[in-house]
Amino acid sequence: MNNENLQISQKIREFLFTHGYSENFVVTSIAGAGSGRQYFRIADGDRKSVLQVSACVNDDFKHFVEYSKTFRDFGLPVTRVYCVDEENCQILQEDLGKRNLLDEISPVNAEVRSGNERILYPEVIDVLVKWQEASQSVFSSHTELWIHRFDFAALKWETDYFTENYLKAYKGIQEIPQSVRNFYSLLAVSVDAQPKVLMHRDFQSQNIMVRPNSEIAFVDFQGARRGSAFYDIASLLWDPYVCLPLDMIKDFFEYWRMQNKRVQAYTLEDAWESFIHASLQRVMQAMGAYCFLSKVKGIQKFEQYIEPGKKQLRALFAEFKKIAKATEPEVFEFMEKALA
Repeated sequence: MNNENLQISQKIREFLFTHGYSENFVVTSIAGAGSGRQYFRIADGDRKSVLQVSACVNDDFKHFVEYSKTFRDFGLPVTRVYCVDEENCQILQEDLGKRNLLDEISPVNAEVRSGNERILYPEVIDVLVKWQEASQSVFSSHTELWIHRFDFAALKWETDYFTENYLKAYKGIQEIPQSVRNFYSLLAVSVDAQPKVLMHRDFQSQNIMVRPNSEIAFVDFQGARRGSAFYDIASLLWDPYVCLPLDMIKDFFEYWRMQNKRVQAYTLEDAWESFIHASLQRVMQAMGAYCFLSKVKGIQKFEQYIEPGKKQLRALFAEFKKIAKATEPEVFEFMEKALA
């Protein structure tokens, strides 16, 4: 859909006109991700909003609307929803600005980094800690979020997704050793056993907005659920879009650990091990997504992140190898070849 054939629904138009917009408002397309949802900025002088257009009213559509209200009721920094038209699959929402964390950092190519990492990441982590601290209050208010667990089955799905889309489809590796499949199961058991909090579930740099007033806000939160306390911080720090160096990852993880009451009972070694486990889960899922979106869906922009994702996974397996207690050598040999 482009701006020429975008049909803003009558309900959304009426909302705009009754809230100060003139008929001369300007619509510009905003680049979307891999979800299939489309986004448009609507501007008229100082007034700005964002229109989300979906293919259908599915669970993600409904959850976005429901969770926006719930999270805002508890002071969490998420998009405000202004108007919903289910019949036309459209949501008018707050415009949080044009800059996300990825824009502020400038990813992948270290030569063009902004140098803002040491300033911005602690600010993002502060807001993530606030998000996680609100978990029990949010769960008490919205029982569906409590019931919707990111459990063993969901975690196992992620590594199977990596196998199907990266190992088999992208690398052409059809025979997956049983030791590797056992490793996936043990990894899922470990992450499922970690303390449970409100998970964003896709806590990466493109879903973290840096507003014009420098405040941090989160978008794309419709996948939120109850799950590992380590998963979102893993998503943030091992994000292949950015590729933070290992020394920064360690520093920022320690900053998060020292502020987070849910993990203060962990020793530093145990916390780092749990973090590495959650990180392996997350980056394997991301790698599966990059391959699926680029090769199956034909969204070519995701192909550029496969190599950075491989780099992050190689670094993660190197860290995991230092702490792995019962993982068979065959797993590391297989992954080393698969990630070459």
